[in-house]
Amino acid sequence: MAEPFSAQLKASTATIHDEVEHTSFMVDLMEGRLDVRAYSLLLTQYALIYAALESKTREFADSPLVAPFHNSALFRTNRIHSDLEKLGASAARQRPNAAPQALGDSGSTVTASAETYADHLNRLTRPEQLIAHHYTRYLGDLSGGQAIGALMGRHYSVPADALTMWDFTKVGKTKPYKDAYRSRLDEIGANGGDEQLVIDETLTAFALNGRLLAELSSGAEAPADAAAATTAGATTATTDAATTANI
Repeated sequence: MAEPFSAQLKASTATIHDEVEHTSFMVDLMEGRLDVRAYSLLLTQYALIYAALESKTREFADSPLVAPFHNSALFRTNRIHSDLEKLGASAARQRPNAAPQALGDSGSTVTASAETYADHLNRLTRPEQLIAHHYTRYLGDLSGGQAIGALMGRHYSVPADALTMWDFTKVGKTKPYKDAYRSRLDEIGANGGDEQLVIDETLTAFALNGRLLAELSSGAEAPADAAAATTAGATTATTDAATTANI
């Protein structure tokens, strides 16, 4: 019996997924070694990326391949802007055409890698490409992303009303939704879609995200007055991330 495409996709991207998940910026952020400014900086990049993704999703919404995945309840852009405003890093202060400032100095800095990521999304021409990015971002948010939301509250006292990026209650219970999503992935080939193109573009999506996090890693430093994470806290963060990162 042939392996379902969703399983093939996961296996084909497992190595780069693991590499991206363990960039120093994400590890430090999730283990409490950075600060709220670092989280705001990450959200600022996401504001640009998700706006491009969701614009392209609406553009492809009538495609027979994309239609089963299209669900406006997944859209994050408005939530990201709201969270940034709550965090005191209003998205209105973004300067996407300005030279990046020293990372950590301002939550309003848009990095070159985020602009490259958004530009790539804006240039997608095939529905299979869109599905790849849709899968990478939203199924990731419904999986490991849930740990990010929990740990931002735990480590940096970010209030719940500034963590709406990670609230997916409008899509229903997470596990059934993810199971149904994988079933739709399994139907791509039967519906005439190019499964290899989905795999190839998913690898590109992880690579773009990896470059973004690497750029953030190159400039992010733990605040001088921050206490080092305890061994227990670091272990908990790593365990939480590992158990929820099953996209």
